[in-house]
Amino acid sequence: MSRRSGFTLIEVVVSIVLTAVVALLVYGTVQAARDTQARLGDERRSLQSALAMRLVLENALANAQTAFLAADTMFVLDSRRDARGIPRDRLTFVAAGGLPPLSPGADWVVTLAPSSKGLSLVGGPIGVRTPHRLLATLPGVTGLAIRVRGRGGPSGWSPRWEFQGMLPSAVEVTYWSDAGPIGLPLTVSLALGRSPP
Repeated sequence: MSRRSGFTLIEVVVSIVLTAVVALLVYGTVQAARDTQARLGDERRSLQSALAMRLVLENALANAQTAFLAADTMFVLDSRRDARGIPRDRLTFVAAGGLPPLSPGADWVVTLAPSSKGLSLVGGPIGVRTPHRLLATLPGVTGLAIRVRGRGGPSGWSPRWEFQGMLPSAVEVTYWSDAGPIGLPLTVSLALGRSPP
């Protein structure tokens, strides 16, 4: 009796099953690598946004001052909370132009406020007829807690600032999400600024 060379049906099925298992493992590995790459890209963009916001905000606060062209108001802190108790403070102040996007040669009115889309830093030069523009944004930050330290008086931090014509000695900014505070607060010491004209 002669035997034919070739594969039996069982050998073919086993090889197909093994090939399918290897293909699924390779596909899963490639898909996991793509997911990781996308997640890392999102985290990198988020960190870059946070760094940009921090640098622009820190520069603007460090250059906060009395405006020559503005009225008496130069530092307004509006403390509020939403229905869930998340702080939604809003800060408006006058800053000298320093680093971009705050171009030198002009005083800027800068507003820091949270929204449902994230934290925005908006500003416009005083005395120039241009609309205020978005200077920096930080997605995912839906709340903002701001505390200030007064000059000469009590040395503690306060969530209120009643003296809109004066600058506090320092500002502490804490970002919030719906889950609570995000990271450590940003604390900036303010210069005395220029004296009013």
